[in-house]
Amino acid sequence: MKGVEMKSTTLKSVITAMALAGIVLTTGGCSSASPTDTPGVDRMGQYVLKQFGPELWVVLGYKFANTQISDEWMVVEVGLSSPNGQTAKVLREDIFLRAPDGTNIPLATQKEFSEGYGSLRSVIAGADVNRDPLGYFPQNREDCAIRFFVAPGEGVVFNEVTLNDRRACYGRLFFNVSGGIQPGRWVFGVDLPESEIRIPFELGE
Repeated sequence: MKGVEMKSTTLKSVITAMALAGIVLTTGGCSSASPTDTPGVDRMGQYVLKQFGPELWVVLGYKFANTQISDEWMVVEVGLSSPNGQTAKVLREDIFLRAPDGTNIPLATQKEFSEGYGSLRSVIAGADVNRDPLGYFPQNREDCAIRFFVAPGEGVVFNEVTLNDRRACYGRLFFNVSGGIQPGRWVFGVDLPESEIRIPFELGE
């Protein structure tokens, strides 16, 4: 009987080990990330890219921006968080776009946004329906809003957002592109005290 019990125990151990191995393989296969030609930048979907830096984690969505060729306002969606044990403060002036011709375009000010809001209503409505989810951070992080822009008279604007490993903040960013948005390779950038984020993306593909 002892031999039977030992065989049974061994069989159970083998089955358990195989099950655990299956879980690991399944979990590893769930990620849809694929590397790009920029080291550290991964593609999470057709129009979603991420770069997880030492101070700041960024997920960028540009699905709507890809429909905006020749428009004077570019709209992108971002999610921001920080690595475990880290914090970061992102100021409005830290964020920019680099156009295909090499020109740096700063994030718009709330004043510019408010002055252009009448013409931006239809743009915002389009962005509301033409977007991708950006939830690629750990699930235990609390959602928060990036409030660099608010509709006139509808709340308080903040010129900075503080990130840590317990928060994942999401928001929509607006850039006033003089001369209109051109097709080609753009770069989303954030300059931080000790590191930088650079996420290239193609418009007009």
